[in-house]
Amino acid sequence: MQVIASVAWATHLSRLEARPRRVEQAQACSRLVIGGIFPHVADVSRFRSKRPTFLLLLEYGIYRCFESSFQYLPPRWVDAIGRLLGHIAHDLMPRRRAIVERNCMIAWGDSLSRDEVKALTKEVFLRNGANLLGATRCMIMPDHKLHRHLSIEGAELVRNHLQHSSSGVIFALCHMGNWEILARIASLIAPNVPSAAFYRPLNNPWMNRMTKRRRQRSGMKLFSNKEGFSQAVPLLREGGMLGILADQHAGRTGTRATFFGRPTACSPLAEVLHRRTGAAMFYVAVFRDAPAHWHIKISPHSVDAPMDTPHLMANIEKSLSLSPADGFWFHDRWKQYKRALLKDPHSRDGLDPLAITKPRRWLLVGSSNSQIQAAATAAMQHVIDHADDAQVDVISTAPINPVRGAWHLRAENVAMQINEIANQSLNPLDIIVYFCALEEIPANLDISYAFLTAGISPSKNRKLNVHLPTNDSLTNEPTWWKFLAHLGLKKP
Repeated sequence: MQVIASVAWATHLSRLEARPRRVEQAQACSRLVIGGIFPHVADVSRFRSKRPTFLLLLEYGIYRCFESSFQYLPPRWVDAIGRLLGHIAHDLMPRRRAIVERNCMIAWGDSLSRDEVKALTKEVFLRNGANLLGATRCMIMPDHKLHRHLSIEGAELVRNHLQHSSSGVIFALCHMGNWEILARIASLIAPNVPSAAFYRPLNNPWMNRMTKRRRQRSGMKLFSNKEGFSQAVPLLREGGMLGILADQHAGRTGTRATFFGRPTACSPLAEVLHRRTGAAMFYVAVFRDAPAHWHIKISPHSVDAPMDTPHLMANIEKSLSLSPADGFWFHDRWKQYKRALLKDPHSRDGLDPLAITKPRRWLLVGSSNSQIQAAATAAMQHVIDHADDAQVDVISTAPINPVRGAWHLRAENVAMQINEIANQSLNPLDIIVYFCALEEIPANLDISYAFLTAGISPSKNRKLNVHLPTNDSLTNEPTWWKFLAHLGLKKP
């Protein structure tokens, strides 16, 4: 269960007090927070479900039967069943497997071999299967029984702070381990101290009532996703505890920072709350250390390090690196938006260029037709000149000099050439942009991780994730400038 999914807004916190609009953005952020959600149980869309009532009741009934059956099974059996289901999911979900592999390559590709990345990808499925079913089993356990399946390291640091300070505690959580433990982390550590979570109602009203009742039974306050920010500030100022999922992608309006060395959108919500309330920051890692048993490691923010989003993300990296396989890597953490594909949508506030150790990778593929290549060359060079921090490799018949990357003379077997470039590094490709005719685009590539492709096609084509629908001649230079405009880059 998610305690809270942190969201984002474009800001730099040092200007927050000076500009009231920043406060409004922070409050708007809290209205987008999604919390108290079982991702493996219910759909988490932004809108209320329009499904018929009997389907919602059926969904609720199936889940309760599913949950009830697990209370009669030993936790180790539930763990084994979860790993088995994870194994099946790994084999039957190639698209999700490709996303997990890509995430693992970005996070740990600089320290693992390709075979080790493959093995880690599979273990992510197995471990998360055990964690998700284990969370379902733990959900119906009271705290004193749940403690039998836990070991906690660092709880005394939190209790000591609460005892000797009037300020509250922010738990910077990450998507890892048993989600039910994440939801109950505050009550497990200091049950007599007020705690809270942001909460967005589930689409299913019966599931929603059950979830709220269970959360409130442990003494946790549930903040409305509309007014949560304004409620969180007094809670922390009065010495309460609040958990924030600080590692998820923050959308187009997020603050741009590095995560595992690659630029991405990060939420400064934890930073905002810390600066507004003076609450202490603790980082929480939850990982499976034995069948049906989890270890919680709590670490304080270093007193010597600034309390800003880049340093927060660096500490989140440390938490996830304690057990990479326990991370919930099934979402596209380093997103590339299909709309305006080549346009960087994120604010650059707080981004340290020296921290970018794993730049985004783009590949531009030109045409074997000399007339098409001549018409597309200026547009290809424009992409290179405006790639910001991306590494751009180029395949073409005409020499083009990338600022960061390499030029390759187009080979007869371009599919093999693309495969070699894509797999020469464990920093994965993000985008392949084709500046050639549709029939020149390879139908199948030997690239196992997830990436996006773009090109020109009169209609939708399975070769392309993004296409410019036009019948204009590819030998005319304006056609390629029109293509770039479609991808988010304008002609100079």
